[in-house]
Amino acid sequence: MTVTTIFGPPGTGKTTRLINIVQQELDRGTPPDKIAFMSFSKKAAQEARERAAEKLGINEQQMMWFRTLHSFAFNQLGLNGQKVLKGADYNKIGDLLGLPMKSAASTRMDDGILFAAGQALGDKYHTMMQLARVTGSTLEEVFSERADWNLNFTQLKLVDQVIRDYKKMTDKLDFVDMIEQFVVQGNCPLFDVLIVDEAQDLVPLQWRMIHEVIKPCAKRIYFAGDDDQCIYSWMGVDVRDFLNASEKKTVLGTSYRLPSEVHTLANHVIKHLAFRQQKDWFPAREGGAVVWHHDILDVDLRTGEWLILARTNNIANKVANTLKEQGYLFWREGSDWSISPNVLNGIEVWLRLCKNQFVSPTELKTFSKIIQSSVITKSGRRKLTNLDPEATYTLTDLQNLCELKATDQTPWYDVIRVSEQERIYITSVRRMGESILSGKPRIRISTIHKAKGGEADNVLLLLESSPVITRDGDVGGETRVFYVGMTRARKELHLVESHSNHRFEI
Repeated sequence: MTVTTIFGPPGTGKTTRLINIVQQELDRGTPPDKIAFMSFSKKAAQEARERAAEKLGINEQQMMWFRTLHSFAFNQLGLNGQKVLKGADYNKIGDLLGLPMKSAASTRMDDGILFAAGQALGDKYHTMMQLARVTGSTLEEVFSERADWNLNFTQLKLVDQVIRDYKKMTDKLDFVDMIEQFVVQGNCPLFDVLIVDEAQDLVPLQWRMIHEVIKPCAKRIYFAGDDDQCIYSWMGVDVRDFLNASEKKTVLGTSYRLPSEVHTLANHVIKHLAFRQQKDWFPAREGGAVVWHHDILDVDLRTGEWLILARTNNIANKVANTLKEQGYLFWREGSDWSISPNVLNGIEVWLRLCKNQFVSPTELKTFSKIIQSSVITKSGRRKLTNLDPEATYTLTDLQNLCELKATDQTPWYDVIRVSEQERIYITSVRRMGESILSGKPRIRISTIHKAKGGEADNVLLLLESSPVITRDGDVGGETRVFYVGMTRARKELHLVESHSNHRFEI
């Protein structure tokens, strides 16, 4: 057995390196079903599958072991979706306890997160009981380290017992149960090569899964990640597990994403941390820019591709409200556009019709769902959805065939069903000169955690944190979080200083 750790600083082509390892294995005659590529998140596993399919010509059936660790456990345990706790189950548990469990109910098996860490009271208790399980700690130990003033240990034990009883009654598992049962059962196929991507984000229980069960079944093992991007300490992740995973270490030395100015700042921020692998890595190109601002309103967002990063969802919400007031079109990571795509499509269709252009029946079927009842009758709306699929139609056709009462002089907001607030916002967007009809918005808002692995020409990073995070005092963890944020920039990094006392200092 050989074990190697590959350290991939931001933009150094870690996934490319791992796909090259897969190719080398195939070239030496290793069957695809003897290659395991496992990752913390579905996003990374999916990217590996797509890259392997494109570069190596491997189909999905041949990549049966390209998956997340918990989906691997799910598969090996022979489970189905009915055996897994879902949002409705957590809602019922919350009702039984009289405690809201909002974040727990939103946890999905495809996002790499074994449990959520929300601010609802029930979520706080749920986080502590799951932390105890994945770290091998007692409830008492976790409570003494993590409890807020409004929590009590008696209630924590009650939440723990109710959830255990509910799972027993319904014969269902949560994501932590899957890993625990897999470790006990120990059912693992034999692999010639095992690649574990994003290994810096694994909790102690997942490391047990690898070391005790999967690792003994593999001949050649690669752990890949970047300790400097270890940002799930709240979930019980200990970066030292990754740092100590093997004796043989390789550092990818060239960043193809970061320009020199951004690279210099990022290195300055991260280099003083304890518990990290020393790395010599360099930018492939000179230039770029690091720009400081006192307020987000000082940043010129009128052109270019932008990724705006906030530490928390609450801060991201404030940013979204500010951009709406300024008339910018944007989309939220993991959510929708600031204007509904259906509304945008409806406006596009109407503007084309007003120019006497032809529109397809498929477009009109979507259009029919958001058209105001004041400009079309019920029978006309039905006719609009049942037009000849082989034909195309103009505004005159719709007036004659579908009883459409609007003319080319009717403004879009008298045709499309929108609220007054939406109308004002869309009008502001159009006044700003934003294109609402061509692809995704060029501005994206995200939390730093959700943006991990992403990149953009221009990154705007807000240095504001939250009272809870600041109070926790996890300086190293916070440094890594903001390091991840600033290393998303391909050209320019814009830093907005915080006006509050809860801020990250560079």
